[in-house]
Amino acid sequence: MVPGPGAAMNASSQKAGRRILQIAHNHPRFHPGGTELTALALHRTALKSGLDSWYLGALDDSQIVPNLGTQMIALSDDQREAALFTHRFRRFALAQEDHHGFLWELREYLKLVRPHVVHVHHLLNFGLEALYTIRSTLPDARIVLTIHDYYLICANDGQLYKHELKQRCPGPTLTECLKCFPERNANDFAMRRLNIRNALSLSDRLVSPSHFLKEKFDRYLAPSQEIEVVENGYLGADIPPARRRRADDGTIVFGYFGNISAVKGLQDLLDAADILSKAEIHNFRINVHGSQLFKEQAMDDRIAAARQSLADHVRFFGLYSPEDLGRHFEDIDCLVFPSVWWENAPLVIYEALFHGRQVVAYPHGGAPEILARHDAGVLAARSDPYALAEAMQRIIAEPSLTLAAPGRQIRGNKELLEAYSRLYFS
Repeated sequence: MVPGPGAAMNASSQKAGRRILQIAHNHPRFHPGGTELTALALHRTALKSGLDSWYLGALDDSQIVPNLGTQMIALSDDQREAALFTHRFRRFALAQEDHHGFLWELREYLKLVRPHVVHVHHLLNFGLEALYTIRSTLPDARIVLTIHDYYLICANDGQLYKHELKQRCPGPTLTECLKCFPERNANDFAMRRLNIRNALSLSDRLVSPSHFLKEKFDRYLAPSQEIEVVENGYLGADIPPARRRRADDGTIVFGYFGNISAVKGLQDLLDAADILSKAEIHNFRINVHGSQLFKEQAMDDRIAAARQSLADHVRFFGLYSPEDLGRHFEDIDCLVFPSVWWENAPLVIYEALFHGRQVVAYPHGGAPEILARHDAGVLAARSDPYALAEAMQRIIAEPSLTLAAPGRQIRGNKELLEAYSRLYFS
């Protein structure tokens, strides 16, 4: 059963002709990734501003059990946040094959909500077919599609990263793609690219959160539309920047925030800490906030080894909620962002800048672009643990480098919605 819009749809406080649907491949309640958090922030900010806003995600039955007789579930009391269950999605082709279940319910939902703007944040789980469904069901609606990562140009989990070699992919090129998928042939990749380009042509606006990602897509996908850049920002609570509770002994406290996985770089950070410790540099500590969404034995082993080798130099705090970030930033001097893949617009960097914390980062991906724009950051000379240790040592040797201006002009939820509204309604 499709959740009913209810009386809220006709509320007089909502602006006529401005009904917005945000679509993401999950929901932050189950998968608090940057894409889902951005989509939900836009939805909730739009509601607060008087716009008629809706959020639709996608789930599988490993996250929550669906109700009988439907592939949709409401995730909020007002039913404005909901999700479809997906069972027959093919990742390589970005294809949603469940035409009589998933896509049928999507079509019925669109008919019921009748949004004037559909903002698609990801095609995972929904599939390229979702764009055709949206366009055929709502021929007059404006479709805005934000490209948050590399799934449209990289079939290997959209990361442009070779896990076996622990290398960032210089491509995508046919040669490199066939190395990751030796069972595929050139025609498979040619058709994948063609199908993606054709589906994207149905959107009215294409958006990238960074120039770095835009340049990748312009080079390797060359969509028919111009890709516009709308920078993300601080999407946290409307609170004052966190004050620093400094350690009495002058210890510099570095912070790591985020999911713990092979590509997020915690291994590199722990290796860098081992390098500092072996060099008899001891006046530092690392607070690790985050957990594994998907268990990796190698990561478990590395964390166990770090507890032994680093002792009090590292503390693991586990899973955190976005609402607690400000409190956790009170206890750190500097964020370390050691992500090893081409991460293009990490939200945690905006969080650190909002709270006036310095950021140590690798010199690849979108992090240098953000830090340069906001006149902040200490970049490692290279993307390896030795260079990361050297950058951290600079902070330890010169604590004044941690003094960044709190509350600097970082775009927030309201400004992000205003930027997108120009694409929605102009």
